[in-house]
Amino acid sequence: MLMSLVLANLKLIYRDRQAAFWAIAFPLIFLLIFGLFNFNDLNPVEVVVIDHAGNELSEGLIADLDSLELLELEAGTDEAAARQEIVDGDLKYLLIIPEGLDPTTNPGDLTLIYDESEFQTNQLVEGLITRFLDGANLRLQGVEPLLGLQSQGIQGRPVEYFDFLLPGLIGMGVMTFSIIGMGTTMAQYRQQRILRRIQATPLKVRTFFIAQVLAWLVLSLVQTAIIMAAGTIIFDAVIYGNYFWVLPLVILANLTFLNLGFIVGSLSKSVQAASGLGNLLTMPMMFFSGVFFPADSLSLIMSNAVKYLPLTPLLEALRGVLLDAQPLWEFPTQLGLLVGWVVVTAIIAVKTFKFE
Repeated sequence: MLMSLVLANLKLIYRDRQAAFWAIAFPLIFLLIFGLFNFNDLNPVEVVVIDHAGNELSEGLIADLDSLELLELEAGTDEAAARQEIVDGDLKYLLIIPEGLDPTTNPGDLTLIYDESEFQTNQLVEGLITRFLDGANLRLQGVEPLLGLQSQGIQGRPVEYFDFLLPGLIGMGVMTFSIIGMGTTMAQYRQQRILRRIQATPLKVRTFFIAQVLAWLVLSLVQTAIIMAAGTIIFDAVIYGNYFWVLPLVILANLTFLNLGFIVGSLSKSVQAASGLGNLLTMPMMFFSGVFFPADSLSLIMSNAVKYLPLTPLLEALRGVLLDAQPLWEFPTQLGLLVGWVVVTAIIAVKTFKFE
């Protein structure tokens, strides 16, 4: 009886286009969008250089600066026009070499003019040029550097942004599919009085709900497999850990999200209301729990607070087992939080669920 109900629920969910969208298409859309971006290569920054000195020193400085990979120098002649381009937003960086530049009689200062709206890039460019000029000053003064740096690289596990993103999309997909999918399904069953009719049949209510949970768990695992396959095959995401550890994590977290789905369905009087309430729950977790960017980039208070959201421990454990190749038992805190969320949400779901 139970397996027949599970298969029947799987068929119903499969035929529901809205459920199929939240299960597969929604996280895959994010996967495809982020997969089109190249987050690993920095584009060179264009800098227009106006050389008023026009001597051997200035030409040597320009040639050495042009050899830096992150800078792309372009010669300019009209300083007033270049300054106006900065104001108009058509140009980001302008480097001016003063007239009569001479290391013995007139050292002078180079002037860097930039668009203040590009704050982070400004720091990079200004710091790069400053370090270059520090070295140039030492060479011009004939000073030998006393301290040097010998770099020794050790090959570790290179983790690129898309590798970091893939576990986040897995967690996001599981969350949205379970909360919104289960919430809208329960709201629809209540609208159509299906839940009320079940009470009048010999079918045990407990069996009906267990079949529902098992069907959604199966589809959630299928969804996870599809996202992982798409990320690794199409976009070459690298996974260093054991795929097996994803299974218990997804099941444990999905129990929490399905409970939240039951709560959403209980509090909603229509499918539209369930969809809206589900989005209200999932959207903050999607952005604050670290799906797209590390939660540590938030303020200290916020980063400490979001650690207790149900999605956060799931993502931390997923990235640990997939990217750091650690076993599941290395994450007792995350597992404890997930188990706690399962218990708490189950109690609330039982208290709030209504058949009518």
